[in-house]
Amino acid sequence: MKTPPILLKLLHNSAAKPSPNFNKTASRKSDGGFTLLEVLVIALIIGIFSSIAAPSWEAFINRQRVRTVNDRVFQSLRLAQSEAKRTKSSVTVTFHYDPNPAANPVADPPTVTFSPPLPTGGSTQTLNAGGEIKPGTIALTFNKPDSTDPKKSSLVFDYQGNPSTTQFVVTVAPSRGGAKQCARVETLIGGMRTAEGTECN
Repeated sequence: MKTPPILLKLLHNSAAKPSPNFNKTASRKSDGGFTLLEVLVIALIIGIFSSIAAPSWEAFINRQRVRTVNDRVFQSLRLAQSEAKRTKSSVTVTFHYDPNPAANPVADPPTVTFSPPLPTGGSTQTLNAGGEIKPGTIALTFNKPDSTDPKKSSLVFDYQGNPSTTQFVVTVAPSRGGAKQCARVETLIGGMRTAEGTECN
């Protein structure tokens, strides 16, 4: 059956015309902002992601601090050994750390002293990466602390660069616990290396 032309024309006109409220409805929707519910959902999602990321970020920062200080400890040992060989005289390197900085704030951050003083860096250097590592964040421990003062540990390199003792270990760790690294003097001729984890016990 054929559609009458009048009905066809009526359908065509009604489909082509926009509804009278169309423009008002569209503008009202485009002018609207976020609802309170949408803002709360976004805040909740951001909070969840932050709580997941924060611990791993803190662990990463602690690892970087430990690595930086451990590199400084290792460089200090190497420097003392090379200075002893260069000058053909004994050089003593002493690491200082006080776990109670309120009593002795000079030793936090940790320091290292050279005796005799180095011509390039003097007698005392701070192991805080030029102030980048704040006091109270890094702790040193020694496997052979000084008998008169457990807050320090010394090693003497003779004129050939040989250490006065072997198995000398300086361990670096975050003050609140975490992954640790160490610098080790292991052989009679002054062989050194860095290690981490259980090798630092």
